[in-house]
Amino acid sequence: MNHLKLQLKIPPVVQGALAMAGIWLAARYLPLCRFEFRYQTAAAWILAGAGLLVAVAGILAFIKLKTTVDPRRPDEATELVIIGIYRYSRNPMYLGILLVLAGAAIYSGAFSTILVAASFVWFINRFQIAPEEAALQNKFKESYRRYRQKVRRWL
Repeated sequence: MNHLKLQLKIPPVVQGALAMAGIWLAARYLPLCRFEFRYQTAAAWILAGAGLLVAVAGILAFIKLKTTVDPRRPDEATELVIIGIYRYSRNPMYLGILLVLAGAAIYSGAFSTILVAASFVWFINRFQIAPEEAALQNKFKESYRRYRQKVRRWL
């Protein structure tokens, strides 16, 4: 299979929704090694809520700078977004999705769901973030290189 066909094709929100469906399926039909701990539900909701806040903060930074929010078209970016939450993470929208998925995995209480969340990280790193970074490097050159040196990909 030509992996380039998948690059920048599936919107990250759809990737997150598919991973969430995978978490639900894994919890329901393949709940390997169940776990439970005190305040599990609270921890799950806190993670998911934090994820939503982080993702929204990322979107708002793009809106503030009036640049494209469409992650499938990084070459159309008019500004390199390095304000707000982007001072701490180069990918807060994806980090937000991951936190929501982690919350769902913890809520489910099945280790198999953690593997689904981890697969989201692998997929988005390979097919979304890597091509985005290449496009941003090509467009913003030295500015993006300096930004990459200062700010980590996830956190």
